Order: sequence, then structure tokens, then C-alpha cells
Amino acid sequence: MGAPAPSGRGSQYTVRLRVAEFQRAARRSALTSDYALAPAMGVNRSTISRVLTGELRPGAAFIAGALAAFAPIEVRFEDLFEVESNWPTS
Repeated sequence: MGAPAPSGRGSQYTVRLRVAEFQRAARRSALTSDYALAPAMGVNRSTISRVLTGELRPGAAFIAGALAAFAPIEVRFEDLFEVESNWPTS
């Protein structure tokens, strides 16, 4: 069997936005404001702002919206996001 799950609540992994890469993709897509990004991604402007500042982690809707909005420039998940393990290290 594998290692036990991390103790406590929450996920085994954390997804973080690569802010500089996200902003670069937005510029390349001519989506240079939260007003332009929000409808293209299908999320609220406040969600974009909160994820960009680190106040909120990107959820499924944000991730899917970003990938859909930036699809014309062929941005991949790993270009915009990094996945961190929350498993304890020995």
C-alpha cells in the first residue's frame, strides 16, 4: 500500500497560479484587464483579483476558464499552474 494520507483536513495537493505567466498569457491574448478576463474565463472579476494576489487559490472554474480563454495561444496547464504536494516529508 502507499503512504498514509496527510493528517488534518484539506487536499493532498495545492494548485498555485504562476502569476507572471498568467499575466503574460493575458497580454498575448489581448485580455489586459480583469474586465476583459472575467467574461472570457467565466468567473467574477473579484475571483481573478483574489487569485492574482494569493488571497484565493485557483479552483476548478478558474483553471478551466483560464485554459479556455488562452486556448487560442496554446497555453497548457503547466504553463499557468504548479502543483505542490502537501504530503509530509520524512
